Amino acid sequence: MRLPGAGAFLSTLALLLVGLAGGGAEVAEAQQTQGQATVPLVQVDSIAVEGAVRLATATIVGTMGIQAGTEITYRDIQAGIKALFATGQFSDVTVRAEGAVGDPVTLVVEVEERPVIGRITIAGLENVSESTVRDTSGLQTNFPYSPPKLLLAKDFIRSELANRGIPFARIEERTEDIEGQDGMIHLFLDVAEGNRITIAEVEISGNEAVSAEEIRAAMSIKKEGFFWFRNGSYDADEYGQDLAFSIPSVYRAKGYLDFRVVSDTLIVDPQTGKTRLELTVEEGAQYRLDDFVVEGNRHFETEQIERYFQEQGGGLLASLGLGGGGAQDTVYFDAVRFDEAQQQLREAYNNDGYLYADIQPWVEKLDVAEGETPAVRAGWRISELNPAYINTITISGNEYTHDRIIRERIATLPGAVYSQNDILQSYQMIGSLGFFEAPMPFPDIQPDPETGDVDITFFVEERQTGSINFGTAVGGGTGVSGFLGYDQPNLFGQAKQGHLRWDFGRYINSFTLSFTDPALFQSRVSGTISLFNSRDRFFQFASGKRKRQGFSLRVGLPVPWSIRTQVFFGYSLARTEYKLFNNVDDTSLFGLPPGTQSQFSVGVTRMNLDHPIFPTVGSRQSWNTEFNGGILGGDGNFTRHLAEGSWYVPFGQIGGDSGGRPIRMSLGLHLRAGAVFGDVTNFPFDRFWMGGVQFGEQLRGYDETSITPLGYFPERSRDIADVNRLGNAFLATTVEYAIRVSDALSVSSFFDAGNVWSHARSMDPTSLFRGAGFGIQLVTPFGPIGLDYAYGFDKTDPGWQLHFKMGGGM
Repeated sequence: MRLPGAGAFLSTLALLLVGLAGGGAEVAEAQQTQGQATVPLVQVDSIAVEGAVRLATATIVGTMGIQAGTEITYRDIQAGIKALFATGQFSDVTVRAEGAVGDPVTLVVEVEERPVIGRITIAGLENVSESTVRDTSGLQTNFPYSPPKLLLAKDFIRSELANRGIPFARIEERTEDIEGQDGMIHLFLDVAEGNRITIAEVEISGNEAVSAEEIRAAMSIKKEGFFWFRNGSYDADEYGQDLAFSIPSVYRAKGYLDFRVVSDTLIVDPQTGKTRLELTVEEGAQYRLDDFVVEGNRHFETEQIERYFQEQGGGLLASLGLGGGGAQDTVYFDAVRFDEAQQQLREAYNNDGYLYADIQPWVEKLDVAEGETPAVRAGWRISELNPAYINTITISGNEYTHDRIIRERIATLPGAVYSQNDILQSYQMIGSLGFFEAPMPFPDIQPDPETGDVDITFFVEERQTGSINFGTAVGGGTGVSGFLGYDQPNLFGQAKQGHLRWDFGRYINSFTLSFTDPALFQSRVSGTISLFNSRDRFFQFASGKRKRQGFSLRVGLPVPWSIRTQVFFGYSLARTEYKLFNNVDDTSLFGLPPGTQSQFSVGVTRMNLDHPIFPTVGSRQSWNTEFNGGILGGDGNFTRHLAEGSWYVPFGQIGGDSGGRPIRMSLGLHLRAGAVFGDVTNFPFDRFWMGGVQFGEQLRGYDETSITPLGYFPERSRDIADVNRLGNAFLATTVEYAIRVSDALSVSSFFDAGNVWSHARSMDPTSLFRGAGFGIQLVTPFGPIGLDYAYGFDKTDPGWQLHFKMGGGM
């Protein structure tokens, strides 16, 4: 920083001091004492500013902090110059004093203003966001040109590109005056990113016990290969993780506790970016487990704790005779498994309330005779302390939804022993309501330092739940139709559900109105009432149409010993009319007289799924029996049974370590069966049919209604009457592997099998039609939609079939 004005001012001060030297008393009065030195004072008569274009004189003088009529020293001048430079508005500041010796002086402040950045263009930058560069460096328009900020922007660009495997970026800066705007410039940063580093070779030396291929397989950094996903890209963070964790873990799992990476070198061709990665490792000795010791445990038995080490085939403790698979000659100490088992044990203690349990691992290398295999003793020193109890449970952020609705989803209570599993399950159940923004923050758990008990707070953020729906749909065997409706799953903030929908089209004209209260009079009794009026045609059955009008009531009662189980009772009354089209030969379905259906139903449902649409863990079982006719009256006289079960188990996850929602994998099994007993002639649509996903029981890979009691018949085949496609019994099963990308997106692979029979006594689980494929499901504002592509194995001509579905039950 150049301060020429300070030198001129100090010269003036010296002359003034010489002129004042003759009057001792006056000199004494014009001096002030500061420490051991005397600093001369000079009176300022006026202040002039030169060189200012954009900034007003008053602004510059005010920033400098010196006023006319005051007495100042050289230190005041230094402070003023520093204040002006601190604004970033000036590239140079000069201060000089003008006036006769002994008289008040005029301070002349000469400034050189920095230009203002009117526009910024960063050209050639493809792999780093331009807005991120600006935000990080503070390089913004309508601010003075700042070399430090420009340098920071360049350094940030180079650093970010290097982390993405592009280390040879060149950045050139240039400016242009903006025409017609004095003092404004257009700043250009021309970036030539250069070649991306591509890992062409990974060479490893010093390894003997572990192959180079096994080491490469453990690394995130991969050399380029034939397929597009093996592009050999380099990421500095991933490479650092490989050196610090991934490669050492391969060796630690085999007992090489002294392993280290001696050196690593990247040899890069700057012209092509092709890179050879050279690693030199030092394996060290391989250690066996001589003894395993658990100390301080009271809550869990030692045998229980040891099970955390056991793996298939004996595991870590097999060499001690504790692995369940018989002792082996030598089993080496798996340090990775040792760490994982410690974490699993810590979770087990947390789930049983021992929130403050302290598990201290230790590994001791033993002295062994020369020629013997090196050995270690390992174990845990456990301090269990007292279990933690839940003191309070608080819900924060629910401005519309009542506390009661949320608390019913919480799997624990104040006064209960703290359980990490219960907290996680509660968190998932609250999220599955669908009333709050996702992902929700994880519950805050605050321990009481005096008692050790915990206070738990669940955080939610309300979101709009009611929706007006309109559009087109394909489903229910009615072809393409339009719909208009309104759904509100959280009426009055009490999880009451209102549903209003009108479907219209060539094959359908249907109106439905329903209301559901999950807690009648704030009890555990639920209730539903529905009104319907529908006119249906089915493109599978083109010989006629039907009309149905009626209502239904349903009440759900809790089971005292199971909070996840409810018993349902229902009654419905409906009038059905059939109309046969002219000039049709098949009168089996729509050539029936009108009938009144009076039905009483009873059922039981148990559910503990973690998500209503895309579950990853839990199960759902239900049984429903419908009684028609008899003492109930009406024109039917039959009983209909329907049983269903679904089970899910987690099968791993990706991500989620940093607090975000992970991608979860799950295995699912679905079983569904039904049977009709009695005379169902007047109401054929209460029987069962199978095939496709739109109408009846699902079996992917086949046409709609193509699975019949008489075998496989393609859709619209004239070789079978419509009524003969229907059966009085069915069995269907599905096994799926699902990847839950989010609460609104899931992809899966599946295997379906099923069949329909004329009578329940004819059911044969060994005679099922099979289909397999993969699909994607998405939750939209109009409801769930799905797309499946499946192969039908047992069709006349086996092959692939595409299915589209809109609605639940996927």
